[in-house]
Amino acid sequence: MKFLLVASILLVAVSAQLVPGKKYCKKGRGEIEMLLEPPATIEVELGQTVSVACAAHGHGMADPTVHWVKGLGKDSKGGKHMGVVGINKAVLFIEEVTVDDIDSYKCVVSDCCTGQEMETITEIVVPAATCEDKYGIGHVVYGAEWKFTSWTTAVANCAAKGMEIAFPNNAEENAQLLADVIKSFEHHPNANKFAHENWIWLGASDAGEENAWKIHGSGEPVVWTNWGDSQPDNWEKFSEEGQDKMGMNRGTGKWDDSYGFFNRPYVCKCPTN
Repeated sequence: MKFLLVASILLVAVSAQLVPGKKYCKKGRGEIEMLLEPPATIEVELGQTVSVACAAHGHGMADPTVHWVKGLGKDSKGGKHMGVVGINKAVLFIEEVTVDDIDSYKCVVSDCCTGQEMETITEIVVPAATCEDKYGIGHVVYGAEWKFTSWTTAVANCAAKGMEIAFPNNAEENAQLLADVIKSFEHHPNANKFAHENWIWLGASDAGEENAWKIHGSGEPVVWTNWGDSQPDNWEKFSEEGQDKMGMNRGTGKWDDSYGFFNRPYVCKCPTN
């Protein structure tokens, strides 16, 4: 059982703000102050309870409305309005977290009189358990991490866990990496929101010299390749420096050069012992 609990619900006041002719809005322009801001990430085990408040106050104006939205893309747009609007405060409450609840949530604070709006995004996730036999994934050689990060952050995150960002040196390793990613995507709760993201980061770059691809960590040149059609193309649309980081299509295993500042999931090479 789960529901959205909203404190300070004044639906009459909300309606008054939205109905033309109501003399609710005051002259002048006040300011919204966030009182309670949700954390960026909430890590829970399945079955646990989540209760997180989002609250704001209006200075020189009426208190703003607050509501929650579920299910955001990597650009933080879209999502499903969770139904209840409160004045001043709204609490996201999930009595028992299920796989369906592992998602992105956004608290939206707004005032219809002044047009002011503030947003805070929080992610509900389960422990990554990157290389563990958990969530029905089974044994893996390569552990997928389902979070949106830049290439540089992906490298740092793998290192923080005592691992290297993954890179396949031959067709056999590429097939293993792809199989492990597919298993993780199909079973890991944190992968739910990545249905429309087809690319994952790999550990290679040609930032030092164009088309001289080197493996991160060892600095050795990339010998065996598995580029997709017309790749690498060093597209310069979003950066004059072009595309100098390597990604892999999580469905085909084909490679692509990309901008390192794009946010994508990534894969770490699991320890052998």
